[in-house]
Amino acid sequence: MSGLNSNTDEGTIKEALYPPPTYSAASRGIMGQRSKTSVQAIRKQVDQRIDQLEDEIRALKTHRNMVSDTSALPPEVLSSIFIILRELTGTSTGRYYYVSAAPWARVTHVCRHWRAVALDCPVLWSDLLFVSPTTTAMMLQRSKNAPLTVKFAANPVLYQDILCGIMSQTGRLRELELRSSSSSSTRIDFLEVLASLTTAPILEKLVLGGAAISEPRLPEDFLQDGAPSLRHLELTQFAVRWDPLPLSSTLVHLRLQNITTYRPLRKAFLESMSKMLRLETLKLSACLPQAGDVSHPSRSLPVSLPSLRILELQDSVAELCQFFRAAQIPRGVRVLVEASGANTQSETLGPLFSALKASWILRQGAELVPDSSLAQSEILDLRIVGSRYYFSEVKCWFKNHELPPIADDDDPPANLAVSVPISSNNPVVHTSLLTAIAEGFDISSLHTLKIASKTSMPDEAFALFKDLNKLDAIAISTNHYNLTRFFQALKKEGASPSTPSFPALSSVHLHFIDFDEMQRGNAHAAVRNLIKDLKHREESCPISELSITQCINFSMAHWEALSESFQEDVEVDWDEDENILAPDSEDENNYPGIDWYDEEVWSGMYDDYW
Repeated sequence: MSGLNSNTDEGTIKEALYPPPTYSAASRGIMGQRSKTSVQAIRKQVDQRIDQLEDEIRALKTHRNMVSDTSALPPEVLSSIFIILRELTGTSTGRYYYVSAAPWARVTHVCRHWRAVALDCPVLWSDLLFVSPTTTAMMLQRSKNAPLTVKFAANPVLYQDILCGIMSQTGRLRELELRSSSSSSTRIDFLEVLASLTTAPILEKLVLGGAAISEPRLPEDFLQDGAPSLRHLELTQFAVRWDPLPLSSTLVHLRLQNITTYRPLRKAFLESMSKMLRLETLKLSACLPQAGDVSHPSRSLPVSLPSLRILELQDSVAELCQFFRAAQIPRGVRVLVEASGANTQSETLGPLFSALKASWILRQGAELVPDSSLAQSEILDLRIVGSRYYFSEVKCWFKNHELPPIADDDDPPANLAVSVPISSNNPVVHTSLLTAIAEGFDISSLHTLKIASKTSMPDEAFALFKDLNKLDAIAISTNHYNLTRFFQALKKEGASPSTPSFPALSSVHLHFIDFDEMQRGNAHAAVRNLIKDLKHREESCPISELSITQCINFSMAHWEALSESFQEDVEVDWDEDENILAPDSEDENNYPGIDWYDEEVWSGMYDDYW
């Protein structure tokens, strides 16, 4: 026994030579043979016995699992649990399955009972994975006749045959999302894949995402036999043709993004709109009828969209005006408009807002009501935001609606959001847009103004707001130039020589302002000017609240000087976030013994900067 590694090895060999009485008689009979039986015969007997014992062990393990609490659940209950698990870990997240296997599939490896229940649950496999063509084919087979959910964004070359096979099962499609790539090698051939989809009786959601470079189109006979259950339809980056679209009365969500110059006839467009009485979300990009199209629908105008809640339109000013003149928009709708094209001056934006106001606010049924009786035309919160550099975007919240906190521009969403392009040669906030809004709606009740644009805001834009008697809160974000312009406007006279500008102003909020935006080491001077301007305001109409959050090149020393300059009744708040990026050569430490806030030392040093 000198070669044994442990007592276990020695004990195992001993038991093999002298099997204990606890072993079964069959095993002891084989192990206790002392005759001259051939080695092959003994090994055959041993292998047979091992197979028998392994079968017994599997049966015992299965029996042990069968007496557990989970195995007592009826198969239909266990199936429901599996489906909920799939929704929690898979499709409910909105991700597309083409990277890795879904974690919920591990339920098939727990025990025989769970695997049998899972494999016999078609719904569990009906949300198809695109991990590999083999996996997709296996799931399609296991789903039997269950309604299918297809979310595809993988390489269509690998799945072309499977996709065509899935599309041929038109009676099973419930949700279909196909998203193509801009790459020529991974672009979906929609004409081929959708060729057999002429009817879809249970289809509820259809999302097709194309690629602008290929101008994808729908087959001419696409769903020509109907999709009576369709509620959600999206075509993005598509060559949209109006006639093949399945625009039924069941639609709740419609989004179309056209990448061609094709436009539907006004008659066909308005007749389709008039049938979609359940429509809650309408998003159209370059899909409105051509301006000047005089074709008239058989129904009387305006076309009513009584269930609408969200309206997003992207088109030229002329097409937008024509749409609003022909449509009636419920007052509770959230409206987002992007006017494309270069012709977006005040003389063209004015008619747009007049048409919008008549369609959205003034019209009740086919009649117009007096503007003075409607509170919705009163804007209480207006924000100039800059999510895109060469666009001016303005968001408005109206009276009798929930207003957002000063730091959040999206929750709740704005009642009205309008954006127009601006010149790349002169990237300033579009004054004509603000003028058109001020003339088209009532800004006299404005309480909050936020300027969070990356582009500069000219003096003429500030002039639109400086005499408002209810504007009590102003927030400046991102652009220090706009902060400078604001304080310049603050120093001007108001509506009369005895009235200050911004007469009701009580709160000023600064967010993400770089006090050394030009990287010239001027942060100290910028804070000095801020203190000076606010102290000047104390003489006429002092503010009661000042907040500074996430600002750059604003230090504790700046904060202390700012706090000491105010009266005790002024609420001053800073998040103590020091993000100093100013050049070291201009740092205050290079001026030992000098008080940076000493007026005699710093007076005039940065006059050229301002």
